[in-house]
Amino acid sequence: MVNTYSFDCTACGKCCNSPPAMSLRELFGHRDLFVGCIALGRVRRDANTPLHAFPVDEANTITITTLALDYSSIGRCPALADDGLCSLHVKGKPDQCIAVPLDPLVPDHLQHAVLAQRSTGAGWIGAQCIRPGEHAEAMLLRGNEIVDEEAKAAVQRRRAAMLIERDLWSAAIFNDLSREFDQPRRMLAMLPEYGYRTIPIVPALLAIGVMSTELAQICIAYIDAQRSLIQRNVTQAMQRRCLDDRPMTQTLRSFADALVHARVRLAELPPRAVSAPLVRKAEAWLLG
Repeated sequence: MVNTYSFDCTACGKCCNSPPAMSLRELFGHRDLFVGCIALGRVRRDANTPLHAFPVDEANTITITTLALDYSSIGRCPALADDGLCSLHVKGKPDQCIAVPLDPLVPDHLQHAVLAQRSTGAGWIGAQCIRPGEHAEAMLLRGNEIVDEEAKAAVQRRRAAMLIERDLWSAAIFNDLSREFDQPRRMLAMLPEYGYRTIPIVPALLAIGVMSTELAQICIAYIDAQRSLIQRNVTQAMQRRCLDDRPMTQTLRSFADALVHARVRLAELPPRAVSAPLVRKAEAWLLG
């Protein structure tokens, strides 16, 4: 099997056909562009299981992360410019995007399999950006090592962000799920075998917002921006009159309703001073 690949972006936009997976911090930074949600996924438990995953039983783990969501009928990322380039190059491009075509969720020694699949996958055919072998000034992967420094740094930042946010909010959500579903098989039953289940981002906001007054304020500001963005996106969908958009419209409206209730809860919280180390960590991560 080929384990050396080069990558030379052609700005064709094929890899920008949907919004990316993003950390909560990145979603806060782009609150007016991306609708955020929580993604619950099932991952097999083995030596290659991501470090941010939560063990459920001897064979399974679940991941709890954030990502951006939009109408699939649009077929493009909201940040994709008309020239095929990302409009966020100088405005905080998400690490998941900088890492493309690598997958930060996959260990380095298996990235060659990711590149092999993506070089021939239906969504990538014709892109001609992923090439097996070594090509001058375009080297990406050599054996088990990511050799492109920018991509390597992005992969490491993305992995680090998922571990940080595991401590800050996703662990609390996992604990809530564990209490709600007292048996592992019941928890797994709510998740698709492949892909993920999306839910409103509200549990993450509440887990963060209760920590301190400043964190509650940034969560409220995020909620206000998200409600406006959702309204704009739904209005545009109504104007397109595409039947395929209806399920996403219903999803976004349910997200907006959940955000309204979350805002009320956060606004009613009494003033809170920073004390615990976890709170200081959260403020440094989300406010710094």
